[in-house]
Amino acid sequence: MGFTAWSPGQRVGPYTLARVVASGGMAEVWEARLDGPVGFAKRVAVKRLMSSLADEPQFVNLFLDEARLMASLTHPHICQVLELGEFEGSWWVAMEFLAGHTAYQLMRETVKRGWRLPLELAMLIARDTAEALAYAHGKHDEQGQPLGIIHRDVSPQNVMVTYEGVVKLVDFGIAKAATRTVHTETGQLRGKMAYMPPEQARGEPLDSRADQFSLGATLFELATHTRLYGNLKEMDLFREVATSVEPLPRARSRLPELPESLDAIIARMLERDRERRFPTMTAVRDALTAALNEGTDSLPTTEALKKYMTACFPPEERPAMGLLTSSTPSSFQSQSKPLDPAMRRGVKPRPVVVGLVVLGLLGAALAGGLVVRTLDAPRVEPVAPPPPAPTVVATLEVPPSEPVITVEPEPAPTLPADAGFEGLDLGAGEDGRPTPATKAGAARPVAKKKPGLLSLQTTPWSIVYFGAKNLGETPLVNVPLPPGTHRLRLVNDEQKVSTTIEVEMKSGQVTTKRLKL
Repeated sequence: MGFTAWSPGQRVGPYTLARVVASGGMAEVWEARLDGPVGFAKRVAVKRLMSSLADEPQFVNLFLDEARLMASLTHPHICQVLELGEFEGSWWVAMEFLAGHTAYQLMRETVKRGWRLPLELAMLIARDTAEALAYAHGKHDEQGQPLGIIHRDVSPQNVMVTYEGVVKLVDFGIAKAATRTVHTETGQLRGKMAYMPPEQARGEPLDSRADQFSLGATLFELATHTRLYGNLKEMDLFREVATSVEPLPRARSRLPELPESLDAIIARMLERDRERRFPTMTAVRDALTAALNEGTDSLPTTEALKKYMTACFPPEERPAMGLLTSSTPSSFQSQSKPLDPAMRRGVKPRPVVVGLVVLGLLGAALAGGLVVRTLDAPRVEPVAPPPPAPTVVATLEVPPSEPVITVEPEPAPTLPADAGFEGLDLGAGEDGRPTPATKAGAARPVAKKKPGLLSLQTTPWSIVYFGAKNLGETPLVNVPLPPGTHRLRLVNDEQKVSTTIEVEMKSGQVTTKRLKL
Protein backbone atom coordinates (compact mmCIF):
# COMPACT_ATOMS: atom_id res chain seq x y z
CA MET A 1 0.00 0.00 0.00
CA GLY A 2 1.38 3.38 -0.93
CA PHE A 3 1.66 6.10 1.67
CA THR A 4 2.44 9.75 1.01
CA ALA A 5 3.07 12.57 3.46
CA TRP A 6 0.39 15.22 3.89
CA SER A 7 1.16 18.92 3.74
CA PRO A 8 -0.57 22.21 4.65
CA GLY A 9 -3.01 23.37 2.00
CA GLN A 10 -3.59 19.85 0.68
CA ARG A 11 -7.14 18.65 0.04
CA VAL A 12 -8.24 15.38 1.68
CA GLY A 13 -11.79 14.61 0.68
CA PRO A 14 -13.78 17.80 1.31
CA TYR A 15 -11.24 19.07 3.85
CA THR A 16 -8.28 21.40 3.44
CA LEU A 17 -5.38 20.66 5.78
CA ALA A 18 -3.85 23.45 7.87
CA ARG A 19 -1.32 21.97 10.31
CA VAL A 20 -0.48 18.95 12.43
CA VAL A 21 -1.73 19.41 15.98
CA ALA A 22 -0.58 16.09 17.42
CA SER A 23 0.87 12.72 16.55
CA GLY A 24 1.16 9.42 18.37
CA GLY A 25 2.18 5.86 17.77
CA MET A 26 -1.02 5.05 15.88
CA ALA A 27 -2.22 8.27 14.29
CA GLU A 28 -1.50 11.90 13.51
CA VAL A 29 -4.12 14.61 13.85
CA TRP A 30 -4.46 17.60 11.55
CA GLU A 31 -6.42 20.79 11.94
CA ALA A 32 -8.44 21.24 8.75
CA ARG A 33 -11.31 23.22 7.27
CA LEU A 34 -14.51 22.07 5.63
CA ASP A 35 -15.54 24.55 2.95
CA GLY A 36 -19.08 25.11 1.77
CA PRO A 37 -21.09 27.52 -0.37
CA VAL A 38 -21.40 31.28 0.26
CA GLY A 39 -18.35 31.44 2.51
CA PHE A 40 -19.35 28.57 4.83
CA ALA A 41 -16.34 27.14 6.69
CA LYS A 42 -16.03 24.80 9.66
CA ARG A 43 -12.91 23.85 11.58
CA VAL A 44 -12.50 20.09 12.01
CA ALA A 45 -9.80 17.64 13.02
CA VAL A 46 -8.69 14.90 10.63
CA LYS A 47 -7.00 11.89 12.18
CA ARG A 48 -4.87 9.68 9.93
CA LEU A 49 -3.53 6.21 10.63
CA MET A 50 0.27 6.29 10.77
CA SER A 51 2.22 4.93 7.81
CA SER A 52 3.98 2.31 9.95
CA LEU A 53 0.61 0.67 10.66
CA ALA A 54 -1.07 1.15 7.29
CA ASP A 55 -0.22 -2.42 6.22
CA GLU A 56 -1.08 -4.02 9.57
CA PRO A 57 -4.63 -5.46 9.38
CA GLN A 58 -5.08 -5.56 13.18
CA PHE A 59 -4.35 -1.86 13.60
CA VAL A 60 -6.31 -0.86 10.51
CA ASN A 61 -9.29 -2.74 11.95
CA LEU A 62 -8.81 -1.09 15.36
CA PHE A 63 -8.79 2.32 13.67
CA LEU A 64 -11.92 1.49 11.66
CA ASP A 65 -13.64 -0.06 14.70
CA GLU A 66 -13.20 3.14 16.67
CA ALA A 67 -14.51 5.28 13.81
CA ARG A 68 -17.60 3.10 13.42
CA LEU A 69 -18.23 2.98 17.15
CA MET A 70 -17.91 6.71 17.67
CA ALA A 71 -20.03 7.47 14.64
CA SER A 72 -22.88 5.73 16.46
CA LEU A 73 -22.49 7.99 19.54
CA THR A 74 -24.19 11.37 19.48
CA HIS A 75 -24.05 13.10 22.84
CA PRO A 76 -23.09 16.63 23.98
CA HIS A 77 -20.34 15.24 26.24
CA ILE A 78 -18.75 12.88 23.69
CA CYS A 79 -16.49 14.04 20.86
CA GLN A 80 -18.36 13.63 17.57
CA VAL A 81 -17.13 11.71 14.52
CA LEU A 82 -18.12 13.29 11.20
CA GLU A 83 -16.78 11.11 8.40
CA LEU A 84 -14.51 8.19 7.54
CA GLY A 85 -12.51 8.05 4.31
CA GLU A 86 -9.45 6.73 2.51
CA PHE A 87 -6.95 8.86 0.61
CA GLU A 88 -3.94 7.62 -1.35
CA GLY A 89 -3.69 4.40 0.60
CA SER A 90 -4.30 5.74 4.10
CA TRP A 91 -7.44 5.76 6.24
CA TRP A 92 -8.60 8.98 7.89
CA VAL A 93 -11.49 10.07 10.06
CA ALA A 94 -12.86 13.62 10.42
CA MET A 95 -13.93 14.64 13.90
CA GLU A 96 -15.19 17.53 15.95
CA PHE A 97 -12.38 19.99 16.72
CA LEU A 98 -12.09 20.65 20.47
CA ALA A 99 -10.02 23.61 21.61
CA GLY A 100 -9.10 23.27 25.26
CA HIS A 101 -7.17 21.06 27.66
CA THR A 102 -7.55 17.72 29.34
CA ALA A 103 -8.77 17.60 32.92
CA TYR A 104 -5.26 16.46 33.85
CA GLN A 105 -3.70 19.57 32.29
CA LEU A 106 -6.31 21.80 33.92
CA MET A 107 -5.44 20.30 37.30
CA ARG A 108 -1.71 20.71 36.63
CA GLU A 109 -2.14 24.37 35.68
CA THR A 110 -4.25 24.91 38.80
CA VAL A 111 -1.48 23.50 41.02
CA LYS A 112 1.14 25.54 39.18
CA ARG A 113 -0.77 28.71 40.00
CA GLY A 114 -0.96 27.77 43.68
CA TRP A 115 -4.70 27.17 43.59
CA ARG A 116 -6.91 24.16 44.21
CA LEU A 117 -9.43 23.08 41.60
CA PRO A 118 -12.84 24.12 43.00
CA LEU A 119 -14.61 21.04 44.31
CA GLU A 120 -17.82 22.12 42.60
CA LEU A 121 -16.06 22.19 39.25
CA ALA A 122 -14.32 18.86 39.89
CA MET A 123 -17.74 17.38 40.61
CA LEU A 124 -19.21 19.05 37.53
CA ILE A 125 -16.51 17.54 35.31
CA ALA A 126 -17.12 14.10 36.81
CA ARG A 127 -20.90 14.45 36.60
CA ASP A 128 -20.80 15.38 32.89
CA THR A 129 -18.40 12.51 32.21
CA ALA A 130 -20.74 10.15 34.06
CA GLU A 131 -23.59 11.38 31.86
CA ALA A 132 -21.56 10.62 28.73
CA LEU A 133 -20.71 7.14 30.01
CA ALA A 134 -24.31 6.45 31.02
CA TYR A 135 -25.35 7.25 27.45
CA ALA A 136 -22.63 5.02 25.95
CA HIS A 137 -23.41 2.14 28.31
CA GLY A 138 -27.09 2.25 27.39
CA LYS A 139 -26.59 2.56 23.62
CA HIS A 140 -28.53 0.12 21.39
CA ASP A 141 -28.21 -0.62 17.69
CA GLU A 142 -30.98 -0.04 15.16
CA GLN A 143 -32.43 -3.48 15.92
CA GLY A 144 -32.68 -2.63 19.61
CA GLN A 145 -29.78 -4.83 20.67
CA PRO A 146 -27.43 -3.41 23.35
CA LEU A 147 -24.00 -2.51 22.02
CA GLY A 148 -22.35 -3.33 25.34
CA ILE A 149 -19.97 -0.35 25.17
CA ILE A 150 -17.37 -0.08 27.94
CA HIS A 151 -14.80 2.71 27.58
CA ARG A 152 -12.04 0.90 29.57
CA ASP A 153 -9.70 3.92 29.66
CA VAL A 154 -11.45 6.67 31.65
CA SER A 155 -8.81 8.98 33.13
CA PRO A 156 -8.07 12.72 33.52
CA GLN A 157 -6.08 12.47 30.28
CA ASN A 158 -9.18 11.32 28.38
CA VAL A 159 -11.59 13.97 29.64
CA MET A 160 -11.43 17.23 27.72
CA VAL A 161 -12.54 20.62 29.01
CA THR A 162 -12.92 23.15 26.22
CA TYR A 163 -12.24 26.85 26.57
CA GLU A 164 -16.03 27.24 26.42
CA GLY A 165 -16.39 25.13 29.56
CA VAL A 166 -17.80 22.04 27.84
CA VAL A 167 -16.75 18.61 29.12
CA LYS A 168 -16.07 15.97 26.45
CA LEU A 169 -15.17 12.31 26.90
CA VAL A 170 -12.62 11.19 24.29
CA ASP A 171 -10.51 8.17 23.27
CA PHE A 172 -12.74 5.19 22.60
CA GLY A 173 -9.79 3.51 20.90
CA ILE A 174 -9.77 0.52 23.28
CA ALA A 175 -13.48 0.54 24.12
CA LYS A 176 -15.23 -2.82 24.32
CA ALA A 177 -18.37 -3.17 22.21
CA ALA A 178 -20.34 -5.97 20.61
CA THR A 179 -19.72 -4.50 17.15
CA ARG A 180 -15.94 -4.54 17.29
CA THR A 181 -14.05 -6.81 14.91
CA VAL A 182 -10.80 -6.73 16.94
CA HIS A 183 -10.89 -8.06 20.49
CA THR A 184 -8.33 -8.05 23.28
CA GLU A 185 -6.15 -11.14 23.27
CA THR A 186 -5.99 -13.29 26.37
CA GLY A 187 -3.20 -12.09 28.64
CA GLN A 188 -3.30 -8.48 27.46
CA LEU A 189 -4.15 -5.42 29.50
CA ARG A 190 -5.28 -2.22 27.86
CA GLY A 191 -5.76 0.96 29.83
CA LYS A 192 -3.92 3.02 32.45
CA MET A 193 -3.09 0.93 35.49
CA ALA A 194 -3.42 3.88 37.90
CA TYR A 195 -7.15 4.16 37.05
CA MET A 196 -7.90 0.50 36.31
CA PRO A 197 -10.42 -1.50 38.36
CA PRO A 198 -9.16 -4.72 39.95
CA GLU A 199 -11.21 -6.97 37.69
CA GLN A 200 -9.70 -5.36 34.58
CA ALA A 201 -6.15 -5.81 35.94
CA ARG A 202 -6.93 -9.49 36.58
CA GLY A 203 -8.19 -9.96 33.03
CA GLU A 204 -11.73 -10.84 34.11
CA PRO A 205 -14.86 -10.16 32.01
CA LEU A 206 -15.92 -6.50 32.41
CA ASP A 207 -19.19 -4.66 32.67
CA SER A 208 -20.03 -0.96 32.87
CA ARG A 209 -18.97 -0.80 36.51
CA ALA A 210 -15.35 -0.95 35.33
CA ASP A 211 -15.75 2.58 33.94
CA GLN A 212 -17.31 3.62 37.25
CA PHE A 213 -14.17 2.67 39.17
CA SER A 214 -11.96 4.55 36.67
CA LEU A 215 -14.14 7.65 36.95
CA GLY A 216 -13.95 7.35 40.75
CA ALA A 217 -10.14 7.33 40.58
CA THR A 218 -10.30 10.34 38.26
CA LEU A 219 -12.60 12.27 40.60
CA PHE A 220 -10.39 11.30 43.57
CA GLU A 221 -7.47 12.93 41.76
CA LEU A 222 -9.40 16.02 40.68
CA ALA A 223 -10.68 16.56 44.23
CA THR A 224 -7.52 15.82 46.23
CA HIS A 225 -4.76 16.61 43.67
CA THR A 226 -3.16 13.27 44.60
CA ARG A 227 -3.05 9.92 42.85
CA LEU A 228 -5.21 7.19 44.36
CA TYR A 229 -2.27 4.79 44.64
CA GLY A 230 0.44 7.41 45.22
CA ASN A 231 3.71 6.69 43.42
CA LEU A 232 4.03 2.94 43.56
CA LYS A 233 6.51 1.41 41.15
CA GLU A 234 5.15 -0.54 38.23
CA MET A 235 4.97 -4.07 39.61
CA ASP A 236 3.99 -2.82 43.07
CA LEU A 237 1.17 -0.87 41.46
CA PHE A 238 0.03 -3.93 39.51
CA ARG A 239 -0.04 -6.05 42.69
CA GLU A 240 -1.93 -3.33 44.59
CA VAL A 241 -4.55 -3.02 41.87
CA ALA A 242 -4.96 -6.70 40.99
CA THR A 243 -4.46 -8.59 44.26
CA SER A 244 -4.83 -6.33 47.30
CA VAL A 245 -7.97 -6.73 49.41
CA GLU A 246 -7.33 -3.76 51.70
CA PRO A 247 -9.81 -0.86 51.43
CA LEU A 248 -8.55 1.97 49.30
CA PRO A 249 -7.79 5.33 50.98
CA ARG A 250 -10.70 7.68 51.50
CA ALA A 251 -10.55 11.01 49.73
CA ARG A 252 -11.03 12.82 53.05
CA SER A 253 -7.77 11.32 54.32
CA ARG A 254 -6.06 13.43 51.65
CA LEU A 255 -8.37 16.46 51.88
CA PRO A 256 -10.07 16.70 55.29
CA GLU A 257 -12.39 19.54 54.21
CA LEU A 258 -13.97 17.34 51.53
CA PRO A 259 -17.73 17.06 52.14
CA GLU A 260 -18.75 13.74 53.65
CA SER A 261 -21.34 13.18 50.93
CA LEU A 262 -18.74 13.47 48.17
CA ASP A 263 -16.30 11.30 50.12
CA ALA A 264 -18.96 8.59 50.38
CA ILE A 265 -19.73 8.75 46.65
CA ILE A 266 -16.07 8.41 45.68
CA ALA A 267 -15.56 5.57 48.17
CA ARG A 268 -18.50 3.64 46.72
CA MET A 269 -17.25 4.14 43.16
CA LEU A 270 -13.86 2.80 44.28
CA GLU A 271 -15.06 -0.39 45.93
CA ARG A 272 -12.73 -3.25 44.98
CA ASP A 273 -15.78 -5.54 44.80
CA ARG A 274 -17.84 -4.24 41.89
CA GLU A 275 -21.02 -5.60 43.46
CA ARG A 276 -20.65 -2.90 46.13
CA ARG A 277 -20.39 -0.05 43.60
CA PHE A 278 -23.32 1.91 42.20
CA PRO A 279 -25.44 -0.35 39.97
CA THR A 280 -25.19 1.94 36.92
CA MET A 281 -23.45 5.06 35.71
CA THR A 282 -26.85 6.77 35.73
CA ALA A 283 -26.93 6.24 39.50
CA VAL A 284 -23.45 7.79 39.74
CA ARG A 285 -24.58 10.82 37.74
CA ASP A 286 -27.65 11.26 39.97
CA ALA A 287 -25.56 10.95 43.16
CA LEU A 288 -23.10 13.58 41.94
CA THR A 289 -25.96 15.87 40.93
CA ALA A 290 -27.49 15.52 44.40
CA ALA A 291 -24.13 16.26 46.03
CA LEU A 292 -23.74 19.36 43.84
CA ASN A 293 -27.19 20.52 44.98
CA GLU A 294 -26.31 20.33 48.66
CA GLY A 295 -26.28 23.72 50.36
CA THR A 296 -26.82 25.73 47.18
CA ASP A 297 -29.71 27.06 45.18
CA SER A 298 -28.10 26.47 41.80
CA LEU A 299 -25.64 24.07 40.22
CA PRO A 300 -22.33 25.25 38.79
CA THR A 301 -22.70 25.79 35.06
CA THR A 302 -20.72 25.53 31.87
CA GLU A 303 -20.27 29.30 32.16
CA ALA A 304 -18.56 28.92 35.55
CA LEU A 305 -16.23 26.27 34.12
CA LYS A 306 -15.55 28.52 31.12
CA LYS A 307 -14.55 31.39 33.38
CA TYR A 308 -12.28 29.13 35.40
CA MET A 309 -10.65 27.94 32.18
CA THR A 310 -10.15 31.58 31.21
CA ALA A 311 -8.52 32.28 34.59
CA CYS A 312 -6.15 29.31 34.12
CA PHE A 313 -5.55 29.78 30.38
CA PRO A 314 -6.02 33.48 29.49
CA PRO A 315 -6.80 33.96 25.78
CA GLU A 316 -3.69 36.06 25.25
CA GLU A 317 -1.52 33.18 26.50
CA ARG A 318 -3.08 30.50 24.33
CA PRO A 319 -1.11 29.43 21.27
CA ALA A 320 -2.56 30.59 17.96
CA MET A 321 -5.02 28.00 16.76
CA GLY A 322 -4.39 28.32 13.04
CA LEU A 323 -7.94 29.36 12.19
CA LEU A 324 -8.36 29.04 8.47
CA THR A 325 -9.58 32.22 6.82
CA SER A 326 -8.70 31.68 3.19
CA SER A 327 -8.92 28.78 0.77
CA THR A 328 -5.58 29.53 -0.90
CA PRO A 329 -2.72 27.16 -0.06
CA SER A 330 -0.38 30.05 0.65
CA SER A 331 -2.59 31.31 3.46
CA PHE A 332 -2.53 27.90 5.12
CA GLN A 333 1.24 27.73 4.88
CA SER A 334 1.64 31.20 6.29
CA GLN A 335 -0.48 30.26 9.32
CA SER A 336 0.88 26.78 9.86
CA LYS A 337 3.57 27.97 12.32
CA PRO A 338 2.25 31.08 14.09
CA LEU A 339 4.53 32.96 16.44
CA ASP A 340 3.02 32.49 19.86
CA PRO A 341 3.41 35.36 22.38
CA ALA A 342 5.01 32.92 24.82
CA MET A 343 7.72 32.19 22.26
CA ARG A 344 8.58 35.89 22.11
CA ARG A 345 9.22 35.75 25.83
CA GLY A 346 11.46 32.75 25.42
CA VAL A 347 8.97 30.51 27.24
CA LYS A 348 7.79 27.22 25.84
CA PRO A 349 4.10 27.71 24.96
CA ARG A 350 1.43 25.51 26.44
CA PRO A 351 0.33 22.81 24.04
CA VAL A 352 -3.03 23.16 22.34
CA VAL A 353 -4.94 20.03 23.15
CA VAL A 354 -7.57 18.85 20.73
CA GLY A 355 -10.14 16.34 21.83
CA LEU A 356 -9.20 14.27 18.84
CA VAL A 357 -5.53 14.19 19.76
CA VAL A 358 -6.08 11.43 22.26
CA LEU A 359 -9.20 9.97 20.71
CA GLY A 360 -8.43 6.41 19.76
CA LEU A 361 -4.65 6.73 19.68
CA LEU A 362 -4.12 3.09 20.49
CA GLY A 363 -0.67 3.43 19.03
CA ALA A 364 0.10 6.05 21.64
CA ALA A 365 -1.00 3.51 24.19
CA LEU A 366 1.35 0.99 22.63
CA ALA A 367 4.23 3.47 22.60
CA GLY A 368 3.49 4.48 26.18
CA GLY A 369 3.35 0.92 27.48
CA LEU A 370 -0.39 0.94 28.09
CA VAL A 371 -0.87 -2.41 26.33
CA VAL A 372 1.08 -4.90 28.41
CA ARG A 373 1.25 -8.62 29.00
CA THR A 374 0.13 -9.64 32.45
CA LEU A 375 3.55 -11.20 33.04
CA ASP A 376 5.25 -7.87 32.31
CA ALA A 377 5.46 -4.84 34.55
CA PRO A 378 2.61 -2.48 33.62
CA ARG A 379 3.67 1.06 32.92
CA VAL A 380 2.40 3.83 35.19
CA GLU A 381 1.25 7.05 33.58
CA PRO A 382 3.06 9.71 35.68
CA VAL A 383 1.45 12.99 36.55
CA ALA A 384 3.80 15.22 34.62
CA PRO A 385 5.09 18.35 36.38
CA PRO A 386 5.12 21.87 34.92
CA PRO A 387 8.17 23.09 32.97
CA PRO A 388 11.38 23.73 34.96
CA ALA A 389 12.41 27.06 36.48
CA PRO A 390 14.42 28.23 39.46
CA THR A 391 12.13 28.16 42.50
CA VAL A 392 10.95 24.84 43.97
CA VAL A 393 7.21 24.49 43.68
CA ALA A 394 5.29 21.25 44.13
CA THR A 395 3.25 19.74 41.37
CA LEU A 396 1.34 16.49 41.48
CA GLU A 397 3.22 13.34 42.45
CA VAL A 398 6.27 12.52 40.35
CA PRO A 399 7.74 9.00 40.31
CA PRO A 400 10.92 8.79 42.44
CA SER A 401 12.99 8.04 39.34
CA GLU A 402 12.26 11.48 37.92
CA PRO A 403 14.07 14.63 39.07
CA VAL A 404 12.30 17.25 41.12
CA ILE A 405 10.89 19.80 38.70
CA THR A 406 10.71 23.43 39.73
CA VAL A 407 8.82 26.40 38.39
CA GLU A 408 8.60 30.08 39.12
CA PRO A 409 5.48 30.58 41.27
CA GLU A 410 2.82 32.79 39.76
CA PRO A 411 0.53 34.97 41.90
CA ALA A 412 -3.16 34.27 41.54
CA PRO A 413 -4.66 36.87 39.20
CA THR A 414 -7.26 39.36 40.33
CA LEU A 415 -10.34 38.00 38.66
CA PRO A 416 -12.94 40.29 37.11
CA ALA A 417 -15.79 41.32 39.34
CA ASP A 418 -18.26 39.25 37.33
CA ALA A 419 -16.08 36.14 37.28
CA GLY A 420 -18.98 34.08 38.56
CA PHE A 421 -16.98 32.03 41.08
CA GLU A 422 -19.12 32.82 44.13
CA GLY A 423 -18.74 29.94 46.57
CA LEU A 424 -15.93 28.26 44.60
CA ASP A 425 -12.55 27.79 46.25
CA LEU A 426 -9.77 29.20 44.08
CA GLY A 427 -6.71 29.00 46.26
CA ALA A 428 -5.18 28.77 49.70
CA GLY A 429 -5.76 31.54 52.21
CA GLU A 430 -3.73 32.49 55.25
CA ASP A 431 -4.87 29.35 57.13
CA GLY A 432 -4.13 27.12 54.17
CA ARG A 433 -7.79 26.43 53.46
CA PRO A 434 -9.36 27.22 50.08
CA THR A 435 -10.33 30.86 49.77
CA PRO A 436 -13.82 31.51 48.35
CA ALA A 437 -14.11 33.97 45.52
CA THR A 438 -15.36 37.44 46.34
CA LYS A 439 -18.91 38.46 45.65
CA ALA A 440 -19.75 40.16 42.39
CA GLY A 441 -18.63 43.76 42.33
CA ALA A 442 -15.69 43.29 44.70
CA ALA A 443 -12.06 42.86 43.73
CA ARG A 444 -10.42 39.64 44.89
CA PRO A 445 -8.03 40.47 47.74
CA VAL A 446 -4.43 39.36 47.46
CA ALA A 447 -2.89 38.22 50.75
CA LYS A 448 0.28 40.10 51.66
CA LYS A 449 1.69 37.20 53.64
CA LYS A 450 1.25 33.57 52.85
CA PRO A 451 2.35 30.40 54.59
CA GLY A 452 4.77 28.08 52.90
CA LEU A 453 3.23 25.00 51.31
CA LEU A 454 4.73 21.56 51.92
CA SER A 455 4.52 18.66 49.50
CA LEU A 456 5.98 15.52 51.03
CA GLN A 457 6.30 12.04 49.60
CA THR A 458 7.74 9.13 51.58
CA THR A 459 8.49 5.49 50.88
CA PRO A 460 6.86 3.74 52.65
CA TRP A 461 3.88 5.97 53.43
CA SER A 462 3.84 7.74 56.78
CA ILE A 463 1.62 9.87 58.99
CA VAL A 464 3.11 13.34 59.42
CA TYR A 465 2.93 15.18 62.74
CA PHE A 466 3.68 18.88 63.20
CA GLY A 467 3.95 19.12 66.96
CA ALA A 468 0.70 17.56 68.21
CA LYS A 469 -1.11 18.24 64.92
CA ASN A 470 -1.66 15.38 62.49
CA LEU A 471 -1.02 16.77 58.99
CA GLY A 472 -2.26 13.60 57.32
CA GLU A 473 -0.85 10.62 55.47
CA THR A 474 1.73 10.95 52.71
CA PRO A 475 1.74 11.91 49.96
CA LEU A 476 0.97 15.42 51.18
CA VAL A 477 0.32 18.14 48.61
CA ASN A 478 0.42 21.87 49.38
CA VAL A 479 -0.06 21.57 53.15
CA PRO A 480 0.31 25.06 54.69
CA LEU A 481 3.00 25.65 57.33
CA PRO A 482 4.22 28.97 58.73
CA PRO A 483 7.51 30.33 57.38
CA GLY A 484 10.60 29.13 59.21
CA THR A 485 12.40 25.88 60.05
CA HIS A 486 10.20 23.16 61.55
CA ARG A 487 10.63 19.62 62.84
CA LEU A 488 8.15 17.02 61.56
CA ARG A 489 7.68 13.50 62.91
CA LEU A 490 7.00 10.71 60.40
CA VAL A 491 5.35 7.53 61.67
CA ASN A 492 4.42 4.23 60.01
CA ASP A 493 3.29 1.77 62.67
CA GLU A 494 2.93 -1.10 60.22
CA GLN A 495 6.60 -0.84 59.19
CA LYS A 496 7.66 0.20 62.71
CA VAL A 497 9.13 3.40 61.33
CA SER A 498 9.41 6.63 63.31
CA THR A 499 11.74 9.45 62.39
CA THR A 500 12.05 13.23 62.60
CA ILE A 501 13.01 15.58 59.78
CA GLU A 502 13.56 19.31 59.46
CA VAL A 503 11.94 21.40 56.73
CA GLU A 504 12.53 25.05 55.89
CA MET A 505 9.39 26.83 54.75
CA LYS A 506 9.41 30.10 52.82
CA SER A 507 6.43 32.42 52.57
CA GLY A 508 4.41 31.92 49.40
CA GLN A 509 6.62 29.07 48.14
CA VAL A 510 6.11 25.34 47.97
CA THR A 511 8.78 23.05 49.35
CA THR A 512 8.88 19.57 47.83
CA LYS A 513 10.59 16.64 49.57
CA ARG A 514 10.87 12.97 48.69
CA LEU A 515 12.21 10.65 51.37
CA LYS A 516 12.96 6.97 51.70
CA LEU A 517 12.46 6.03 55.35
